[in-house]
Amino acid sequence: MTDNGKYLVVTAEEVAYVREQLGTNEEDIKTSVTSLREWLRMQPHLPDAVDDSVIERMYINCKCSTERVKLGLDAYFSLKHKFSELLTNRDVEGSDFQFAMEHFKLMIMPRLTKDAYRVHVWTSVDEDATNIIWPFYGKMITGALEVMLAEDYSLGDVIIFDLANVNAGHIVRADINLFRNLELCYKVFVHLPGSTTLFDYVQRDCVPDELGGTAGPVDNFSYKLLDMVNREWLLEKDKYMSDESKRPPENRYGDTYGIAGSFKKLSVD
Repeated sequence: MTDNGKYLVVTAEEVAYVREQLGTNEEDIKTSVTSLREWLRMQPHLPDAVDDSVIERMYINCKCSTERVKLGLDAYFSLKHKFSELLTNRDVEGSDFQFAMEHFKLMIMPRLTKDAYRVHVWTSVDEDATNIIWPFYGKMITGALEVMLAEDYSLGDVIIFDLANVNAGHIVRADINLFRNLELCYKVFVHLPGSTTLFDYVQRDCVPDELGGTAGPVDNFSYKLLDMVNREWLLEKDKYMSDESKRPPENRYGDTYGIAGSFKKLSVD
């Protein structure tokens, strides 16, 4: 799976807390994972190429709704056709990843919040917008999410986007549909420079020093999750996708955004 699981560690107490908040337990999870595995094997267009731990993580992400997990599993394999530039050829040693890492810092904080949410931070955007190629970051993020599906355990995610260096050039290079979908699908909080309102939602020890937190400097966390990724493991994941020629007529996948997880998005300027 990965080379090193030390950076991202979820304790038994945190797992128990997440399960308690969702009203589930070990027996329920095992029963549900078995049922979902059987469902997956009955889908002629989907490969049975996903670990039980990933199915369990989807079950937790989907707030223990097996029907939502079925949509998630379908999307996991099917969206690679629609968004191949984001979900395939994710080589952590490739030029796309290496270029992106020089111009934008992404990190997934190793400590869960007190409410068992995982904190993601996007910061240090290159002021020269021509150096920001958004699909590269999309590919990097989906690679990181593969690791999260396999190893993380939380109630959801908090994304902190530091807008300090963002200018009009960055905006015009992004797809306007992306911002429209974010506005429609997620609640966004904007925190003004010098304010402390961010910490009404996330405790300081889950935020890097440069953004007013006490977790430590950004460079202690930037891209550390990718260090855990086994290159061959991720490239192997990219190969497994749906065979749309075998999809049953009554099972037409159309709701691209119907499987979104539980996200709280926070913007820091």
